[in-house]
Amino acid sequence: MTNWQKLAGGGALAIALLSGAADPATAAPVISTWSFELNNAFTEWTPDGTVGSNPNPVLGGVTRLEWPQSFDGPRSALEVDSVVTGDNLLTNGSSVAGPQLAHFNNPIPTDLQEEYLTSGKLSIQATLTPSEPSAGGSIGPIDTFFDFLFRETENQASCGFDSGSVCDDIFLLAATGETAQEFDFLGETYTLIFGSEELAPLGASECGLFGLGADCVGFKTMERGETRFNTFLSVRGPRADTPGTPVPEPGMLALLGTGLVALSVIRRRKAA
Repeated sequence: MTNWQKLAGGGALAIALLSGAADPATAAPVISTWSFELNNAFTEWTPDGTVGSNPNPVLGGVTRLEWPQSFDGPRSALEVDSVVTGDNLLTNGSSVAGPQLAHFNNPIPTDLQEEYLTSGKLSIQATLTPSEPSAGGSIGPIDTFFDFLFRETENQASCGFDSGSVCDDIFLLAATGETAQEFDFLGETYTLIFGSEELAPLGASECGLFGLGADCVGFKTMERGETRFNTFLSVRGPRADTPGTPVPEPGMLALLGTGLVALSVIRRRKAA
């Protein structure tokens, strides 16, 4: 019973165009490897009958949501990893795993629908530290968010949409913060990208449950099951052999074709 919504709106997707070629003799070293820390939490949700627990102290949010509050049996729940760390984030390399969401889809009473989760905000805060070469200092915090809508469906024979169980729940991505964010470090420009390869377009029937047209994006989760949703983190930047030379991001069609979702707005951040 889980899924998110589409990034509509103007602008190109995450295309980092860097200008100017640095003199190799004087250019600062290009960072090839970063260590990272991601703090993650649900910082908003509705309604009040959905209960938050397991706080993330950095973000001031929670990492577990349960509903309905008045039910004494096994509740449905949504969890996210509180902290994700790593030391293997390569510039222009493969993406690394970001926070994972888990949806525990349990049968719950229909007379408590006013306490069902209907929407929320997942906030993510990243800090990067150069490790190869070790250049001192760090980048961050870099913040983004994912707003989602959620539909706890009724478990009846006719689901009204293509469903793998009776009946799948649905998550839609409603909006995001800046998922492709530029930052400068030692005179070179890099782009930090948040995303997922598991978001997919949903049909008109699913989108219609939220009052939307057939262009929404999200995912579904099976009844009486546990569904895990994976995200990723990657860094694009100049090539180590030619500092100052940009490595363009894939175009919009390539991103959509592989299921990657990145926003149109790029924010520049300066190293402290």
